[in-house]
Amino acid sequence: MKIAPKAIEAFLGAPTKGCRASLLYGPDAGLVRERAKRISSMVLTGNDDPFAFNELTEAALLSDPARLADELSAISLLGGKRVIMIRDGGDKLVKLLEASVEYFNDDVYVIVTADELSARSALRSWFEKEPECASIACYKDEARDVQEVVRKTLGAAGVQIDREAMDYLVQQLGNDRYVTYQELEKLVTYAGDEKRLTVKDIRVLVDYNRETNMDDLVNAVADRNVVALDAMLMLLLREGTSPVVYLRALQRYFNRLYGIRAQMAAERMSADQVVQSLRPPVFFKQVPILTRHIQQWGSEQIVKALQLLVTAELACKSSDVPAAPASSRKLFQITQLR
Repeated sequence: MKIAPKAIEAFLGAPTKGCRASLLYGPDAGLVRERAKRISSMVLTGNDDPFAFNELTEAALLSDPARLADELSAISLLGGKRVIMIRDGGDKLVKLLEASVEYFNDDVYVIVTADELSARSALRSWFEKEPECASIACYKDEARDVQEVVRKTLGAAGVQIDREAMDYLVQQLGNDRYVTYQELEKLVTYAGDEKRLTVKDIRVLVDYNRETNMDDLVNAVADRNVVALDAMLMLLLREGTSPVVYLRALQRYFNRLYGIRAQMAAERMSADQVVQSLRPPVFFKQVPILTRHIQQWGSEQIVKALQLLVTAELACKSSDVPAAPASSRKLFQITQLR
C-alpha cells in the first residue's frame, strides 16, 4: 500500500498495524534514515535482545539468495519482535522478496531503504501493491515542513526565535533532514541558558544546506562550462560520490527546466514570470541562475539532455565500462548540445 503524505505521521506511530514491511525511498537520505529509525524503535519497544535488529544490504542478499528466508524464519533468543533492515534496495531485490514472502510473519518487521525510485520501479510497485507492505516517499522538505521541524525542535529545547530568524532558517535548511537536525542542535547548544536566538546569531552559525557541490556540478552542465564540469567531477568522485547520485540530480533539474518551458508555452508567460510563480519559492540566490538556464535551453535540447542522462545511468548499472568514465562522457556531450 502507498502511504499518502498526510498519513505518514500516523503510520509511523503504529507501523505494525496491518503491516509487516516498509519501503522508505527518496532523495532526502536524512529523512529516510530518520523514518527508518522511528519505525525500528516502535517495533522494538521493550525488546532488550541485542540481536533483534539485523542490518543487511541488497548486495549481500543477492550473493546469498536463501539468506532472507533464513533471517525471516529465525527466532529471537529473548522473544519479542525483530527488525530486518535492508539498505540500498533496488529492483533486483523484488525476486528475493517474492520468493520469501511466505516467511513473512508478525514477529519480524522488514524495512527496506532506497534512493529515489521512479514510478516504474519494480521495488516501489511491489510494496505499493502488497496489502501487508507500505511504501513511503521521502522527498526534500518544503518550506512548511522545515518550519515545522524548526518549531518542534527549538520548542522542545525551550529556545525562542522571532519571525525574521524563522524565515531565514526556512530558507537555509531543508536539503537533508539529518543535516537540518544537526544545525538545529548546534543552535540549541549556542542558545545556552538564555534560550533565545536572533537572526544575527543564526546567520553566523547555520551553514547553507543546499547540496552546494551537487548544485555546482548541475550549474556547470547547464551553463555548458566544460572547465567547471571537469573540476566538479574530480571533486565529487574524489569524495566517493556515486555517479548515479549526480546523474539523478541532473535529471531532476532538466525535468524542472522542461516543466517550466512547457508552462511558458501553455500560459504565454516569460521565464521570469514562471520562476516567480513557482511554489515553494525558489531560493533568491538561485533565481537568476534558473532563469538564465531556462533562456539558454530550448525544449528539444532539454529532451536530448535527458536522453543522454538516462543512457548514462543505464550504462552505470549494466555496462562493463567503469561508471565514472561512462557517465562523464555523457555529461560532456550534454555541454555540446546547441
